[in-house]
Amino acid sequence: PKVVLTDLAREDMAEAVEDAFRYGKLVLATTTYNMDIFPFMKQFIEHLTERNFQNRTIAVIENGSWAPAAARTIKKMLENSQNITYTETAVTIKSALTEENKAELDKLADELL
Repeated sequence: PKVVLTDLAREDMAEAVEDAFRYGKLVLATTTYNMDIFPFMKQFIEHLTERNFQNRTIAVIENGSWAPAAARTIKKMLENSQNITYTETAVTIKSALTEENKAELDKLADELL
């Protein structure tokens, strides 16, 4: 299947939003930033919800040093979106990628296929 990877801090936000609506599955990977999410990811999700983002499968990958909170924040931001299904596998990386994380990412990839 076709996969599009977007660095929200460096690429056109409108193109990223367009791609999110083009495909049925979306992986949101971000760091916890001041007990919130990275500002560009927050802006991206706000763009999605302003445009009635719905009927999608979403996977969440979060990273944080001592108190990862990105997954919880993302789900809260999308709580009013209709027919959003989250993957069973959610990945939490604490600073550095571990062998356990690699196995979780493989499981997530299988789930998305």
